[in-house]
Amino acid sequence: MRSVPSVDIIRLGSRAPVTLPMRVTDDLVDMLKRFHPLYLNTHFNHPRELTPEAEAACRKLADAGIPLGNQTVLLRGVNDDPVLLADLFRRLLRTRVRPYYLFQCDLVRGVEHFRTPLSRGIEIMEYLRGRLSGLAIPAFVVDMPHGGGKIPLLPNYLISQSPTHTVLRNYEGLMVAYPEPYATVNASPAALTSAPVDPGVWHLANGQRNAIQPQGTARQHRRPRRPPQPNA
Repeated sequence: MRSVPSVDIIRLGSRAPVTLPMRVTDDLVDMLKRFHPLYLNTHFNHPRELTPEAEAACRKLADAGIPLGNQTVLLRGVNDDPVLLADLFRRLLRTRVRPYYLFQCDLVRGVEHFRTPLSRGIEIMEYLRGRLSGLAIPAFVVDMPHGGGKIPLLPNYLISQSPTHTVLRNYEGLMVAYPEPYATVNASPAALTSAPVDPGVWHLANGQRNAIQPQGTARQHRRPRRPPQPNA
């Protein structure tokens, strides 16, 4: 394969670290590391598959300088739970396996009972964002029928746009007016600091409000309450 001019990187796809970790021997690893740059994507679907033997196999490959990725398939009744997947992705990252893809189950015969609605995958991605390191968050993708390739799907974090501001939200519902480069803000400085009676997305989009913070979020509870400062 190295003799083919168009081949730049060789990537192996194998479930052996999951189902046959004893196959990852010192001799195998010594042979593989002679062919760098070499990448390996494996396929853990559930935290229970991360056995001590599987973790040892992954560590052996990582110690040989082989970058490891993981492709998880979203399976109804097996792993379509955001807390379970968060645990899987954290443990994979600690084992030096980078969560790479979370796949929507393919449209193939015999697996319809495993398929989840696309909305479930988007809900899971919404949960993971803000709770995991970015390194532990895979891309949620659909392998399009008719050879359309992999399409990434995300929750909608873009709320509104105007020539001067784009309104973005985070996983907690905090909405922020992000100023566009070289934007001319028509609102006066006083309008930016005075809170509208009933602020909404429109006030963010035209620069009359900087942010709208939902009440009772976990982030607010984590922040220490500062005592009032005496007047100077």
